[in-house]
Amino acid sequence: MRRAVYAFIAITILAVIGGFPAYMAMGQGGGGSPAVTITVSAKPVVSSPPGGEGGGGGGGGEEGGCPVGQASAAGNITAEGLVIKPIVVKSFDGRFRLIIDAGTVALTRYGSRLTCIGINKMGSPSPPEGAYVIGVTYDVAPKGATLSPPATLECSYSQNDLPQGVGEKTLVIAYYDEASGEWIKLDSVVNTETNTITAKISRLNDLAVFGYGVEAPPPAAFQISSLGISPTEIEIGEAVDITILVANTGGQSGSYQVILKINGVAETAQEVILDAGASKRVSFTTSKEAAGSYSVDVNGVTGAFEVKQKPAPPFVPTPAKPISWWLISAIIAAAALAALLTYLFLMQRKYSGVTGILSVEVGKAISLAPKLAPKVAAAARSLLSKFNKLIKKG
Repeated sequence: MRRAVYAFIAITILAVIGGFPAYMAMGQGGGGSPAVTITVSAKPVVSSPPGGEGGGGGGGGEEGGCPVGQASAAGNITAEGLVIKPIVVKSFDGRFRLIIDAGTVALTRYGSRLTCIGINKMGSPSPPEGAYVIGVTYDVAPKGATLSPPATLECSYSQNDLPQGVGEKTLVIAYYDEASGEWIKLDSVVNTETNTITAKISRLNDLAVFGYGVEAPPPAAFQISSLGISPTEIEIGEAVDITILVANTGGQSGSYQVILKINGVAETAQEVILDAGASKRVSFTTSKEAAGSYSVDVNGVTGAFEVKQKPAPPFVPTPAKPISWWLISAIIAAAALAALLTYLFLMQRKYSGVTGILSVEVGKAISLAPKLAPKVAAAARSLLSKFNKLIKKG
């Protein structure tokens, strides 16, 4: 009898010691150690497709009070559904993580506390048009459970999961809405460095990651502006510079032909190659040999410039060559002497054979001619000098 009493006391003590941690986990004890995050990992059990047997948990037995493919988080949630320790639930393949922070109210669709959670592989309804399933789709149980405030979903992906033409920035987490039969996209953030996608979720439903084809950027599109003409007034033969700003506002690089027209006639052209978003100023130079107004047209942007006649150069009189007075004097003296000699010769001929006074006078005149020539030249110079002064006085 005494042994039985001792055994009963020992069993009671062991039961109290064994139940104390659970008592603390339920938040009923005080002074215990701080809360510790636990990870609840569902076993990689493949659930039946929606509508099939088992519905969201895979059916066929229970583990720890939860259906196969789900794990218990009862120790982290109060009877009212308040999460007292963070819960991290991983999918069967480890790619998805559901993080429920302490302070979240987690309830089933029937209003009871959420104790069992599982994320398993499932057969997928058809994805939205134009979308690609990245990896597999996931059966989340229990469906319809609510999380307030919303919990965090994290999904990792591999570059090998992306079909050709699907960009990382297009990846999005979506849940399946059974009522509408459609996938609903969640506001997702893609981190291309860590290859992860995050989103917030407030109701548990089947999950999937979708990617979309990267649309080709729009083709090159060109705009021209800021026509410049310098100077706007020139003289015949002078150059005028014409410039235009060309910008590629499209999404791809491309080429563009810039054509300069003067008075409606194409004069020259340049081909410009620009990357998307780039711009360049194109320049032309022209000149005209006729005065007038000229219109400018560069691919529809218009302007004008004026060509003026060159002014006549000012009249500059040619300076007179200096007069050689000595030469003129000599010519006049020679002419006077020749006239005198001619006169004497004629007189001599008229009275040929006659001697006397005339012969004597002729002989004197001939003998005096060399002496008179300098005097005649001096007199001629004097007259010419006076005549020149009169011309200068005007």
